[in-house]
Amino acid sequence: MAAVTSAPFLPRRLDQAFKRMGARSAAARSLFAASLSNPAYTAYFDDFIGQTAGTWPASANWGYPATVGTNTEVIGIKAGAVGGQLSIATAGASNDSAYQSVGLHWNGTRNFYYIAKFQIDIITTLKFEAGMVDSITTNGAVNAKATPTFNMTTGAVVIFDTSDDTNISFITAAGGTVGANVDHAQVSLVAATDIIVEIVGSGGTATGYVNGIPFPGGGGAITAATALTPYIGITTRSAEVKTMLVDYMGAIGPRG
Repeated sequence: MAAVTSAPFLPRRLDQAFKRMGARSAAARSLFAASLSNPAYTAYFDDFIGQTAGTWPASANWGYPATVGTNTEVIGIKAGAVGGQLSIATAGASNDSAYQSVGLHWNGTRNFYYIAKFQIDIITTLKFEAGMVDSITTNGAVNAKATPTFNMTTGAVVIFDTSDDTNISFITAAGGTVGANVDHAQVSLVAATDIIVEIVGSGGTATGYVNGIPFPGGGGAITAATALTPYIGITTRSAEVKTMLVDYMGAIGPRG
């Protein structure tokens, strides 16, 4: 019988893995995949597959909270998308928005890992946010990006907002106070092109990654004990519909 070998980079001690993941997103994803059926971990992962005749999420009975947005957001699983895809679309006026969250089941005290893969059809006059926030009704976690003010009290998001500049940034909040506010110098947003966002929470600190490359500065403060939800969405900064297509989103953390 051949010897059983572990997946590449898969840590032998899962309970210690969150402290050692660093920038190795391949290791983090291996950890995530291996732990989906592990009772020691609280895990969520959605490929956004399936179809219903009604509206997202009420008729689907999947346990999602209500969609959040300004004016009439349109959020639903995209029909015929191979591999599954969630379409998040705003209405057509300036500052209309559309966001989706899951539930407040993770925190920094127990450590967490968040991942999402998505693309946006039009990247001019737009804001997107992806990360972990402290309310399922958050309609834009960062109220103003330039000198951050918040609609969340604690959380960590990767954000892009043309009302400020064209940089992808990582911003955290702890008790309403800015913990991190850094730009990513190595990655630019490209329309209709996939981007992968990862956030690792360890105690009172969260660190962010885009396409496997870390933001500088080593992370920012969050309130460790605050319960957080996976969260993603967009706000249009002009009078036109903006659409985000999410390939997958997930979060995982030790159960306790």
